[in-house]
Parts: sequence; structure tokens; C-alpha cells
Amino acid sequence: MAKVLLILPHLPQRMGAPYLGQQYIAASLVAAGHEVKCLDLAAVRNTLDDDDAVAEVDRFAPQIVGMTLFTLNALRGYRLAARLRGRGPLLVAGGPHPTVLPEEPLAHGFDVSVVGEGERAIVGLAALVDRLAREGGGDADLAEGLRGIRGVRSVHGDGPPGGVLDELDDLPYPLTSYPCFDAEAYSADGLVVPGGMMTSRGCPARCTFCANYVTGRAYRFRSTEDIIGEMVALAEHHGVMHFPFWDDAFTARRPRLNALCDAIEAEPTLGGCTWTCITPGNMVRPEDLRRMRAAGCVAINFGIESGDYNVLRIIQKGQRPEHVKAAVRAAKDAGMVTVVNFMFGFPEEGVDELGRTLALMEELAPHTDYFNNRGVLMPFPGTAIYDANHERYGFGGWWLDEAMIPDEPDAFGLPPAEAAALLERDPTLDRDFFRYTAPVREMIARCVRFKARHNQATVARLQRGAAA
Repeated sequence: MAKVLLILPHLPQRMGAPYLGQQYIAASLVAAGHEVKCLDLAAVRNTLDDDDAVAEVDRFAPQIVGMTLFTLNALRGYRLAARLRGRGPLLVAGGPHPTVLPEEPLAHGFDVSVVGEGERAIVGLAALVDRLAREGGGDADLAEGLRGIRGVRSVHGDGPPGGVLDELDDLPYPLTSYPCFDAEAYSADGLVVPGGMMTSRGCPARCTFCANYVTGRAYRFRSTEDIIGEMVALAEHHGVMHFPFWDDAFTARRPRLNALCDAIEAEPTLGGCTWTCITPGNMVRPEDLRRMRAAGCVAINFGIESGDYNVLRIIQKGQRPEHVKAAVRAAKDAGMVTVVNFMFGFPEEGVDELGRTLALMEELAPHTDYFNNRGVLMPFPGTAIYDANHERYGFGGWWLDEAMIPDEPDAFGLPPAEAAALLERDPTLDRDFFRYTAPVREMIARCVRFKARHNQATVARLQRGAAA
């Protein structure tokens, strides 16, 4: 049995629940018989810092320290890894950032980068270090063992390509990882806040701005029986009756969608449950939305991004404004809360293109409860937009500059007026990745303000209704 400490380094914005990807990693290790502890330095109620993380490594004495790295916390992870060098554990980087830039963590103190979905690789790593600890193996044995683990890059040698996990039903339920987390970091009542569910992995879309590297483009989905089993377990053991589904394209397969709705309605334990989901506007029909609402779907999040035909074509969104209009109106007619996502600042966008996006937002506003906050484009490494533009605009490696990743105040902890003002500005605009002209900059700022003020009006309306 290996001892593994999983760390999520500090993020600019706090998280209200354990990261679902890290839950899957922890659950896989627990299922394989290893001792696991999770330290979430990004948790909303967390009071620990890097000094505490170093102290925990000394106290817990893990054989592996695994860090989940996004682009926005990679630098924090590198600094923490530098402090942990020489303390004994194998330092493993996993998550979106190491998947697209596996050599970078190795150059900043990590021993191993995991590329892609990490459940299989981390269990293999834990088994390897456990065996070497029992047998007294050295660096040569470690290097040989690493070369046999799929999906790892290492200072000692690389394993075979990882591929994708096809049998998602074989993964343990994330809820089995809850004891590994400090519940008080998420809620005052000492209960781990469930981080939602995934019923599929991958996305059939090819959006040029998307940073979905870990699960990739290969669309795979769990069986209806496995999904229902997890929902029932959450309901029976943790009192959960509301289920956020975080799939990138929840409605991509209509037969699967209908079978899941049927199964939810047929399961007595889930009577009265509610759920939410995310989908592109062109992947759902009005009859689907009515069926989903009858099965408990109370809110749907649509990815739209732009109101300009040419911009939608360039970013390979695969939909047109008319798709979106029909989907949002149908969802609202079905009785759902509607959330609509727009992005601003694509390098091909000028004032006219942004004006068409603003016009579409205005047209959708009567049928939209909330727009996503802010939304200025951030060019993540590995995306087509980053690859095509970082040399031209000179923002290569921006995530290694601390000034480019400022901490965000917690809007939920601010007085309403301050929180509202905070969301009317997007700090990404100040980073000026694409060197916007003054008119474009002002139009982007106008679009951000429109969304924030629309959301404020929705909240105020709900508050008036609650007080009545």
C-alpha cells in the first residue's frame, strides 16, 4: 500500500467543492487499496497555504505527491514542487496543463507528468513505488517501471501513450473519495459539498478556444445503469437530490439522453430529484428539452460564444445564431432556468462583429435568466487560438508571469453593490493578449457590462419575489 498526497495548488478563484477530476483520481487510488489524503488549497473556506502543504508532506510522509495543475495555477504548483524537492516523495503533475505541456513540469521540479486521463496512470505509479519500497529498488528500477506505465512522461523515461479510457463504468464513484478531503474547507457544517457528476467524457465539437485536453475529443459515455447507481448512492448516503452534470455536451446522443431521462423517472429513490446540464445550442431540440424538464432538469447552460456568423465559423463552433435562439426559447418555454455563455475578444472580432454579439444578447435577454459572467477570451496553451497567435502578439508562456494571474476577490463574500461592480469588469481585458484597439476594447467592456447588469436584474427580481 502506497501513501499518496493529492494537492490542488492555489487558484485565482476559490472552489466551492472538490475538483471532480481529483475526486476520480483519489477514488481510483482508494479502490486499489492505497492510503490517500487530499489537500485543496483552492477550497472556498481553506485557510492553509504552501507552508502548510510542506508541513503536511513532512507529517504524512507520502511516497507520492500528486498535484492537479491548470494553466492558472501551474506557477504556484512549480513553486511548491521546488520546495518539496529532496523531501522523499515522487512528485507527479497531472491535469490539463501537464497534458498539453508535459515537459514544462519536469523542467520545474516534478519527476513525472501524466498526460490525459490520469486514473490508470496514478494507480500504476502507486503500485510501482509501493513495490520498489518493499523490494528496495533504486533509480534504475524506477526508470524501468515508469517506462511500462501508459501516459507518463518522466525525467527517468517515458511510458507508452496513454490513450483514452473507454470503459467509464469501470471507474469507482467519486463519492468514495469524500473521506480523503477536509470537509470543513467547503462548508461550515463539516460536509463535503459534492462536485457534481460526469456522465460522459470528451466532446465531439472542435472549438478553437477550448482547453479540454484531459478527456479529449473522443466522446464516450457511461451506461444508464452506472449513472443511476451513482445518483442513488449520493441520495442514500449523502442526502443529495440535486445533480449538476458537468459533461461538455450532455445532449450529444439523443437515444442516450432519452434512456437516462426514462431511468431517472423510473427510479423511486430519485423521485423529486432535480438536475442541470451543459450543451451547445445546436445539440438539442425543443422535444428534448420538454423531455428533460419532465425528468427533473431545472436549468440548462448553453454555449453560444458569438452572434456573428463569420466568427462562429472561424472558431469552429458548429452552430449558427438561429440554432441558439430556438434552443434558449424552447428551454424557457419548458420551464427551465436558462444560462447563456458568450465570449468576447476573438482576434478576428472588430466593433461590427461584437455589435452583432451584443444584439443577439439583447434579443435573447427576455428568455435568459443569466449570462455567464465576464467572458473575455483567454488564450490557453494547446488551443488552436493560442498556437495561431502567441508569436504574433507576444504572449507565449504568459502563465509563468505572476502579474498575469492576479487573485480574484470572492464575489460571494462581498456586499451586493461591491460584488456587482466587480463583475462589470473583466480583468482579462486588462491583460490585453490580442492588443485590442480602443474602440474594440470599449465594445468588449460594453458587452461585459451588459451581462453583469442583466444578471443583477435577475437577482433583484428573484429577491423581490421572495420578499413578496
